Amino acid sequence: MFDRIHHAGLAVANLLDAKRVFADGLGLRVDTTRSPLPGGNLQRGPDPTDILDIPIGNAELELNAPPVDGTPPGGTHRFVQARGGVGALHHICLHSTNVADDVAHLRASGLTQIAAPPEQIASNEPWQQVAFFHPRDCLGVLLEIWTPDNHRVGDRYQGAGVFTRLHHIGVVTADLEAARRLWCNVMGFRVDTLRTPALKGGRLVEREHVRVLAIPLGGDSGGIVAVLPEDAASGTARFLARYGGAADGTMHHLAFATRDVSAAADFVRDRGLELVGPVDADFAWIHPRSAGGVLIQIVRETR
Repeated sequence: MFDRIHHAGLAVANLLDAKRVFADGLGLRVDTTRSPLPGGNLQRGPDPTDILDIPIGNAELELNAPPVDGTPPGGTHRFVQARGGVGALHHICLHSTNVADDVAHLRASGLTQIAAPPEQIASNEPWQQVAFFHPRDCLGVLLEIWTPDNHRVGDRYQGAGVFTRLHHIGVVTADLEAARRLWCNVMGFRVDTLRTPALKGGRLVEREHVRVLAIPLGGDSGGIVAVLPEDAASGTARFLARYGGAADGTMHHLAFATRDVSAAADFVRDRGLELVGPVDADFAWIHPRSAGGVLIQIVRETR
């Protein structure tokens, strides 16, 4: 079964520039045991990337940059270039307690496995390693499945403590019911019907002109919030049309929990990140142009 978000994958143009946002700017720290500074973890498989892992709560931000050592770049580099050379949210990684059963279930559910030799996928042998599934079958989300992992982040890597955990990953969709089926019927999670009643079409957020479904994934790793634009003129609708139209969806934003939204907003602003829209007791937003192309929501911790 899937029990939590393992990490949110970000594609970035430059690893150290991204570190200044997602570690220094947010008061977090790179896990140097897994991705030593300054160059990070040099992954040299089919999609060569340089990686920095930044823990937050029981999840991680995984920064993926094109190689700087002359290795020919792969798909991550092409993704960065497609997003204007800046970068963006790239994939969602779920932690599996039984990867063989979970990968078999996703394949039986009609999801297309990718990023492995075709003959290996076609063999139908129980899968025992990290797996990827095509965005076209996941409402525009590149989905990664992580093998059972007992790694727990020590306190020394939790940073300044301004942000306590990954609150959620926002995915924008043209079909809220299709998003519910994917994350609940296929992935095995449940909508938080107290906060976002599924039978009533989710919860209307009037000031954002969207409807949302909150889907918790467990523990301190956060959840998924599916976002449906209510009108074609909203910024969310324009984002969907530009980046997710072909797949009826895509990844939209990251949300980090904090005990004091106003103080957290001041903290990131003092470190050069630009806020957009109003700041209130519950929410604030960080503009993507100051955050490596990623829209970031600051959310009040309610637990």
